[in-house]
Amino acid sequence: MSSSVAATEASGSLDSSTVVTDQVDVEALAEVYRRVHANDLHLVDHQVPTARERLRWTAEAAGFEAALGYVDGRLVGTVMGCPLPPETLWWRDLTATDDPDLAVEWAGRTFAVCEAFVLPEFRRHRLGLRMTTDLLARRREERVALAVAETNTRVWHALQRVGFDHVGDLVPFPGWRPHRMLVRALPLNTR
Repeated sequence: MSSSVAATEASGSLDSSTVVTDQVDVEALAEVYRRVHANDLHLVDHQVPTARERLRWTAEAAGFEAALGYVDGRLVGTVMGCPLPPETLWWRDLTATDDPDLAVEWAGRTFAVCEAFVLPEFRRHRLGLRMTTDLLARRREERVALAVAETNTRVWHALQRVGFDHVGDLVPFPGWRPHRMLVRALPLNTR
């Protein structure tokens, strides 16, 4: 198991920290996920495949890493992903793009953020941004990619403010809402 405490910060009466690791408790993360998305669990996006299945698939992928967020010692969120292999289906059904090579993968090209969530009561503390920054600062891939539901405009706009480009849209799984695919160069201090 590899892990490191990336940052600890006191914000008001909250003591928050992030830990970057390659080992996670899928059941604990699934419980946080259910609380984060409590109002949307009826949507196909949160049912097929289940959050537990998606979290497990990501945690079992080669090169997996996660940043876990804690407030007062309690798990409150994660940003987690893995490198895309050359044979990935990640880019399937991506709408037209100006870059014909965008969907071409090779070892070391793309780190995919597969899951990212924070309990609503801690979203104003920038913990999601800290987890993202701490996780991606360690990555050696050329770029990072992630998909955000088109209705999640808060996250989509926040990611654009930190340098992510909208490169197209796709539906990750049959029946899901359309998602915006965002890409950004690594390391984060480039651009």
